[in-house]
Amino acid sequence: MTRVSKDETNGVSAEEGIDQPDVLGAASPRLAVTQELDFPQLPYTIFVDKLLEARFPHARTFQWTTGVETLDEVLPYAIATGRDARTHIALLDLEPVVGAECLAYLWLSLGSLYGHIAAHELPVVAQADEWVTSSFPRAEATDDQAVPLTFWSEASYGAHSVMRTITVPPWDDISANYPTRVREQLAALYRREFHPTGGQLILWYGQPGTGKTHALRALAWEWRSWCETHYVTDPERFFGHSGYMMEVLLREDEHVVEEDEQPPKWRLLILEDTGELLAADAKEQAGQGLSRLLNVVDGIIGQGLRVLVLVTTNEPLTRLHPAISRPGRCAARIEFTAFPRDEAAEWLAGYGSEAEARELTLAELYAVGTGVEVAAKPKLGFTA
Repeated sequence: MTRVSKDETNGVSAEEGIDQPDVLGAASPRLAVTQELDFPQLPYTIFVDKLLEARFPHARTFQWTTGVETLDEVLPYAIATGRDARTHIALLDLEPVVGAECLAYLWLSLGSLYGHIAAHELPVVAQADEWVTSSFPRAEATDDQAVPLTFWSEASYGAHSVMRTITVPPWDDISANYPTRVREQLAALYRREFHPTGGQLILWYGQPGTGKTHALRALAWEWRSWCETHYVTDPERFFGHSGYMMEVLLREDEHVVEEDEQPPKWRLLILEDTGELLAADAKEQAGQGLSRLLNVVDGIIGQGLRVLVLVTTNEPLTRLHPAISRPGRCAARIEFTAFPRDEAAEWLAGYGSEAEARELTLAELYAVGTGVEVAAKPKLGFTA
């Protein structure tokens, strides 16, 4: 990566070891480029150099997900570009667009747009921001059962996000894959409206193979009009590193809501398979992860945030920490169970299978329906 340094005498820090004359004067900042230079990132180095040279007093940073896949449409304004296998970068001179000196640095990778705008006047920054927004519209759910999903992970520089558009099923198409009690609870959740007060934790628990992941995808579709879906790929690091967690929670679009506009969308953070974070001995196993989780959903950290946290675990409720499910903390708590024998028989008949029914999970039903033999679960206890 490019390393930027400033020296009070010649613009180069002593550690760089670069001997060059002072051509800008002692009071002028200079950039020193080391052997660590990552060439696709060169436009950023040029951007910083020009920013200091022009002494732009106003700048802003932006980030959002977009369905636009390349920077091709804005390249006529480019004065520097960079590109690797998955990232497009450009430094734009927007004076022809806004009628005044203005620079825009754009970084586009896997659906995530990030960048900076700098100019001498605030109205020019606002005008350039409007142009960038119109050139790279924010990703929205489409009518073909696809929704944008943001994936988060921790990187060496902080939180890293990647957006993908995924195909999701509407609830009506998959509702028959859940036992009656589970189906009724899920249907009520999908119709639910939330407010910034009250419990903001959603807990899904139950044995593997009961359809939790498919239900998550359906939830993203059913809530698409008012809630953005985010998926944390490393939940143990998310709750183990407060800086990473806070960056994800607080990183929202800098958008001022006008009087006639709807409030910003909620965000749903999904953390799958988090049993060790929710266990009764969670503090011993996962440090402060549990306490941080509780602070997000109804503590000081979560106050005023339009964020819902949905965690899934294969652990039974009896093994989870009692603080997780206390009254007022969970907006919804749903146990995913196997099909009782009579409902399993009905499901298999609808699938066109004549296999003998017994208590089976959804995964086992599909296996039995296709002729795969599934061993009966051993009965616990003593027999006479």
